[in-house]
Amino acid sequence: MSDDPLPDDCTAVASRIREMLARGVEIGPEALHFIDSTFFNPTAAELAAVAGDETGSERDPLLALLFAPDETFQVELEETLAGRRLDAEQIAGLLCRPPLEVLFRFPDGRHTLGLEMTPPLARHFVCQLRVDRTIPADLLQALESAADAGERHRARVLIRNARVQLTPEAIAFLRGFLSQVGLRDGQAWECLSLALDVLADGEHPADLFQTLAERKRWLVKALTRGRKQGELLGQANIETLMSQGARLIAIDAADTCRRIGCIDRICAAVFGRLPPPGPLWTGDDAVELTSEAAIDHWRHSD
Repeated sequence: MSDDPLPDDCTAVASRIREMLARGVEIGPEALHFIDSTFFNPTAAELAAVAGDETGSERDPLLALLFAPDETFQVELEETLAGRRLDAEQIAGLLCRPPLEVLFRFPDGRHTLGLEMTPPLARHFVCQLRVDRTIPADLLQALESAADAGERHRARVLIRNARVQLTPEAIAFLRGFLSQVGLRDGQAWECLSLALDVLADGEHPADLFQTLAERKRWLVKALTRGRKQGELLGQANIETLMSQGARLIAIDAADTCRRIGCIDRICAAVFGRLPPPGPLWTGDDAVELTSEAAIDHWRHSD
């Protein structure tokens, strides 16, 4: 069976995207913050003037920001993408024929901003949807049991967007992760994002335990340094410490602890052992976890 894109599939996906865009697009908080801070709380008419000025340096960044699908859009589209063989260039072309005007709505009651979907904007928009990326069937099967029905599309979007080469080894690791960790609580989703980030860095799945152990060591070191820095700031002000040559860094302790917890959960579930917080241990020196009872005992031990 050929793996070439099917014209009917491309037409169906392009039609669905046009249907979704025809409803209008709500400008999200991050985009609104950029717009208001860059253009000083512009009216829709003032923003339309910026978008129409082909010589202006701010035009392209503005259009790229507006014509960028958010996760909510992608999750809604995912059901239409599933199982189809697609070509991004064909879909982009279909978004412009016939011409399509997209209405952008401000959440604070400003008038709507209407902009035409030009061929360059269509290619930019479709490229970010990653429609031509196929998620392997065995990975989709693992998602069926790992996540509730309403969350599977979100997981597909995360995998579709990840800069991960879905090699057989990477797929096997992700299948093991999904079967052991699942996606039924908030930390599990954070674990998936972290696992995809590690794979995106080009790490081979066979080396993932070592890589995760190194990350944990770095995070523990940063957390320790942040606590020591806090103690110093309790004794002297920033100017005094800087005059003494102290190098001050900003550490989000809560976020760092969450990331350490994700690493531990991934390693315990997939590899059956926990990486140590200090010097790296491997082989017989690693903490071996052979059952859920052992894992629970380790987590609650002093």
